[in-house]
Amino acid sequence: MKYITFALLAITFTSAYAFSEPSNKTRFIPLLKTKLGAYEVVSANSALCVNSRLSLQDEKNASAGFKLGNEIIFGPLHNGTQTTKKPNFCFITSSLKYKSDGLENSLRMSRCENLANEKIINQSIKFLPNNVITYTLSEPSVECTFKQTDISK
Repeated sequence: MKYITFALLAITFTSAYAFSEPSNKTRFIPLLKTKLGAYEVVSANSALCVNSRLSLQDEKNASAGFKLGNEIIFGPLHNGTQTTKKPNFCFITSSLKYKSDGLENSLRMSRCENLANEKIINQSIKFLPNNVITYTLSEPSVECTFKQTDISK
């Protein structure tokens, strides 16, 4: 009986840990595809929050990223942290954290001529029950809540 109780507790803790763990890109993309469609704004504190369509940047390549309208853009999707060189910047580092219910993206931008101009911007998208999406952006401070309007996609 003691062993059965221990086994059940071990399974319970393992299951709870598995569900609380962040997801990865291969699990996130199928989730994202189930959420594509038209959304209307439920609440907002910014002009960035407008009735929009959640869509892939490239229908044939989900790793190219996705967008919610024309202003809210996540892409390209990669694993972990990626640093790229862009004109007028020393580097731009993008860090993606895939969650079981969304995605967090941290962008760190640094200019070569003046490192004091370094900027970090965080954005996230979270898929909630009842076809609701929340979007947040750290700078400027933006918070939007959307509800899907075309469940049939």
